[in-house]
Amino acid sequence: MRESAINAIQTLTEVDAGFQNVEIGTELPDIHLTYRGLRIEALFTRNVLGLSLTTRVPECNVLRAGSVAEKAFAYRCIDHVCVTCAGVRARFDPVSGELVLAVESAGFDRQFRADTLIDVALFMLEEGVMAARAYLGLPFTEAARPSVTQWQGGFHYGEGFNVYPTASDAFAVFMRKKYQAEELRRDATSILLASGPLRFDVRFFGWRFGYMVETGTRGFRHAVTDDGRYVRIQERLSQSVRDPGNAGDSGWNFRDPGGSAIAYFRRDGTFVVGEYGFGNAKTEENGAAFERVATRHLLNMRYLTFLAEEFPEDLYSDAVNRPN
Repeated sequence: MRESAINAIQTLTEVDAGFQNVEIGTELPDIHLTYRGLRIEALFTRNVLGLSLTTRVPECNVLRAGSVAEKAFAYRCIDHVCVTCAGVRARFDPVSGELVLAVESAGFDRQFRADTLIDVALFMLEEGVMAARAYLGLPFTEAARPSVTQWQGGFHYGEGFNVYPTASDAFAVFMRKKYQAEELRRDATSILLASGPLRFDVRFFGWRFGYMVETGTRGFRHAVTDDGRYVRIQERLSQSVRDPGNAGDSGWNFRDPGGSAIAYFRRDGTFVVGEYGFGNAKTEENGAAFERVATRHLLNMRYLTFLAEEFPEDLYSDAVNRPN
């Protein structure tokens, strides 16, 4: 059976005793529930075509940080979570300042065995919370990894009878055929693609149905080790970026509460922006989901270029950070 994320979540709340304190809205059937001690929010509009499960870590609050060092410590919690828990999105609520963690994807559509994907997303979310608590020096437990039987059959996206062993492979083929991307190389965890001057990795995380497309830049490396410059970069990432050549551009925000971009710094200072997705076996609807994820990431890359051009050299420099 194929279901949207919102329908799968509603079904699980009815049959799984692990979902407690379930509240479903009347005007819009937004869902709030407690799962393994976490308060989870699933907004209806974000779970019809896409996927969005969010929770909060109130102990990490950037608005309560007084000094630059405290702000840098809070922002580095985002980096720690995203590095430790692949596919988890982290940002600060612009109103309350609380750390918000999410598993979000622009493309989900109707999936075969969608309940299994929701189980995995909830595990990823719990894992993210525990990583944040560990970073903050708070008590934490290991997230309960779901028992998932990897179903048989390959992945495809509606282009005939061709099937691929993982969603990452299928997404990479989609990018090659739809966007004329060229495969440069691959290893056990990623496929590097190029489309003109653009480079992006399609990453594989162990689940056959999970994938992430991402792009990294070394241009911030000289700045992020300094708390003051690092905080300035992070604060700018929370604001809209606009096309300087288009006065009517509505802008793009990497930390948009309504978005799905995963944006963080690796430990070596490389800035990464990407999109997470779930592919599914036995359904031709992957194509529509892949298209939404790809479109979002191409916009990430476009606005990352504008942002890099806007920053002064003390914050972003390709020349300073060029590898030897």
